[in-house]
Amino acid sequence: MIDIKINSKNATVKFAKQELESYLVKINNKALTKLTFPRYTLEVVEQSGNDRVDIISDSEAVVKITANNNVALLIGVYQYLHILGARFLRPGKDNDFLPKLVQADIDRQISYSHTASYKHRGVCIEGADSLENVLEFIDWLPKNGFNSFFIQFDNPYTFLKRWYSHEFNNYWENKDFSTELAKEMSNKVDEAIKVRSLHHHRVGHGWTGRVLGFSSEFGWETGKKISEDKKGLVALVNGKRELINDTPIFTSLDFANPEVNKRMAKIIVDYAKKHSEVDYLHVWLSDANNNICECSECQKTTPSDQYVEFLNYLDEQLTKAELDTKICFLLYHELLYAPEKAKIKHPDRFIMMFAPISRTFEKSYADVDYKNDIPEPPKYKRNNITLPNSLESNLAFLFDWQKMFAGDSFVYDYPLGRAHYGDLGYMEISHVISRDIKYLEQLHLNGYISCQELRAGLPTTFPNYVMGRTLWDKEISYEDLVKEYFSAAFGNEYQDVIHYLDTISNLSSPDYFNGIGNRINKEISKNYHQIYNLANEFLDTVIVHLSKSKGVQHENWKILAYHREVLMQLSKALELISNGNSEKAEDAWKNFIDFIKLHEDDFQFPLDVYRITEVATNYAGFKYRDK
Repeated sequence: MIDIKINSKNATVKFAKQELESYLVKINNKALTKLTFPRYTLEVVEQSGNDRVDIISDSEAVVKITANNNVALLIGVYQYLHILGARFLRPGKDNDFLPKLVQADIDRQISYSHTASYKHRGVCIEGADSLENVLEFIDWLPKNGFNSFFIQFDNPYTFLKRWYSHEFNNYWENKDFSTELAKEMSNKVDEAIKVRSLHHHRVGHGWTGRVLGFSSEFGWETGKKISEDKKGLVALVNGKRELINDTPIFTSLDFANPEVNKRMAKIIVDYAKKHSEVDYLHVWLSDANNNICECSECQKTTPSDQYVEFLNYLDEQLTKAELDTKICFLLYHELLYAPEKAKIKHPDRFIMMFAPISRTFEKSYADVDYKNDIPEPPKYKRNNITLPNSLESNLAFLFDWQKMFAGDSFVYDYPLGRAHYGDLGYMEISHVISRDIKYLEQLHLNGYISCQELRAGLPTTFPNYVMGRTLWDKEISYEDLVKEYFSAAFGNEYQDVIHYLDTISNLSSPDYFNGIGNRINKEISKNYHQIYNLANEFLDTVIVHLSKSKGVQHENWKILAYHREVLMQLSKALELISNGNSEKAEDAWKNFIDFIKLHEDDFQFPLDVYRITEVATNYAGFKYRDK
């Protein structure tokens, strides 16, 4: 029996106790001799500020874990287990590495005090996900220092439907997926967030569509038509008031029409009243660019000025309703351009979210020459903008906004939303994540939410591991995390894996895979040829370690073996398309797609077949995809 005392009946505190007890039992079962554990006290002493954890063991065989809020206490429990040697390598408890300890490991003195480096530390759902995927990912977050989860739209219907209808994989039975089932699953997701006291972010895009009578539940649904009575609310573009590409979420509104602000604010206030569980309500506009209203009144101002004026009006309505809901507003597409006149009246209501979706991930914020290379932001040209690829141009927009808003803010970034597919070893992008996060303080940003696929684990989940642990403690070195993760995941020969994946990453190009630069590039083609040869040569190493590894490490070697086969097929297709041999490239791409579809049942969580197909056919230049 393990003696654990708590000072609260809060569900998260109880859950923290259960987790500590469960993991200590597992560790005891792995020990060569039976362990005797100290007494534990778990205590929350409510204080403001970033999450803080103190872990102290004393001479009377008591370990005291204290935190300043509930989610911090849960993180503190996992941090204690981390001090003992536990490593939470992938979502799912079966993927935890637990050490074989002796009594001296348990008895050693511990004195750990840490305040999280950043306030906002989270992930936003993307891709195609089963309910189990979402729940296991949420469970994994606080184990590595994250404190937030963001569900886009009213509920995760869009992301669940992609999986349960098996979009882009015709080898699975296409099952009907109802809104009722989505709501049942969404309730379970909400409960998983609540029991861990994770900061709950919600909605984002979709409010503009709701003004027009469409639900935000269905995300990027197409094939819709606007009713005549709503046309006066729609942006006038090219002389027409219609849905952009028959898609509500792509369509902007006529913000010069006073009815637009009234309707949208009422919808948001009503939502906030019904959803007190949401800590941060995201209020964004449409998910497209060059779709802004061209009516004579709108042309007198800018989209960002109209946006800020709407946010101020929303603040008034929320205040009238006696709601203290925090609102996240978005710097994205046209809204990257700072307003020319309007200013946020009450900054404490708002959190500014910088979303440089078109940025390169082949360099870090830390690599920018801030004295010489930050340009002046371009003048806004209505419906004639081009999204910038460079960090310098993206940051110029941020700095312009910061002249008028100095409140709470974070970056909403995309390393595992598209760019990771181009880093075939996941090492360079992990290093960029580390360096980006360490630099956020200099950018006056208080955190990081990653808009990403939850199923991003091929060859490893090292990028997310680096993200969480560095957001928790920005002083931790990238090199220490490399050793920590890979030694636990692959055993004594982990350095062979690091060298292999480092080499592959160095030869890869996230930019190329995501459509940045010419499709024909002879140098990149040579690199993909080298990657193919490296993967081919790695077969003997994989066979040896598959035969002698056990447990969690064996599972990671299995995933690496699968990655090797995926790598050979994908690198061949990329070599051909970058060499200009588009016909053979398309054949190779079809072979690759067929291969990953056939193996999705065995390797479902590491690779999101839906999403890699969508990204590659939208950006990399390949054409084939299942409907």
